[in-house]
Amino acid sequence: MKVIIPAGGKGNRLRPHTLFTPKPLLFVAGDTIIGHIFSTIEDLEIDEYRVVYSPEGSLPRMLKESFPDKNFTFWEQAEPLGLGHAVLQGLGGLKDEPVLVLLSDTIIPFDVGKAFEGVVEGEGFLVAKEVDDPERFGVIELRGDYVSNMIEKPSEPESNLAICGVYYLPSAKRLRESLEELVVRNQRTRGEYQLTDALAILVRNGEKLKAVKVDKWIDCGTSEALLDANRELLKLRTRIVPFDDSLIKPPCWIGDHVRICNSIIGPNVSVAKEASIKNSIVSDAIINREAKVEGMVIDRAIVGEKAVVKRSSSSPDLGSFSRLQDL
Repeated sequence: MKVIIPAGGKGNRLRPHTLFTPKPLLFVAGDTIIGHIFSTIEDLEIDEYRVVYSPEGSLPRMLKESFPDKNFTFWEQAEPLGLGHAVLQGLGGLKDEPVLVLLSDTIIPFDVGKAFEGVVEGEGFLVAKEVDDPERFGVIELRGDYVSNMIEKPSEPESNLAICGVYYLPSAKRLRESLEELVVRNQRTRGEYQLTDALAILVRNGEKLKAVKVDKWIDCGTSEALLDANRELLKLRTRIVPFDDSLIKPPCWIGDHVRICNSIIGPNVSVAKEASIKNSIVSDAIINREAKVEGMVIDRAIVGEKAVVKRSSSSPDLGSFSRLQDL
């Protein structure tokens, strides 16, 4: 099976952390965002990962370095014309064969393989969750077990089932034809070609799509959301390393070759490999690779890769290679 991963966004809402690191490769709870996503499909037989990327980005090189065992191909999205447009780029050359679409900034902590158990050949599925504000999302309506309609960001939603970001379609050819129809008709929602609108065309043409409901959906689109994701994911996986002169309060993730001295760490803290924390209190935070924290009280903050924070009165959202210290 082929997997399409739309990852062409610039991650503007996660600046400064995406200035040097593409959003899918940001560190959270002991792994990258996309690493957590890959873990949800590890039992599936995937022969190709088709990543849609922005031409000015470094994502292809960094993905190949981070996951050398995966067969990546890369498909350029020259203009940011929406999720539907991104998926269309990734469908190039595919025939009448199944395809799995996974968003690169959304983690749904469940085994995607189990979603196939109730799906017969020739059918597809969407993963969905009940939400309080469905007007912000693509929303599906059901008739029995099957999707009867779907609308992108409806002003008066008939359902509170929001599409979460996992789509299994039985025919890449039919999906491509529906997306091409949007482009030919120049049918846009809020200025973009939406995947939801293309799927609505498929459903009207008789495509059978089931809804797989989940209880948890973790967004990673902003710094605040990434910290919330860190908190949620640490409930599912932790890694504690003891230090003689420091207190580690779980849940936490402590990476390899981390140095912690005379500090209190946790709860809800992820520390990437080779980071250093000294004489500090850190809670509800993400400390990235090779960052240095000294003499700080940090709460609800992200410290970027190789950033240095020393004896400052603020709790920073500090990007990679930055320095903040009292002089």
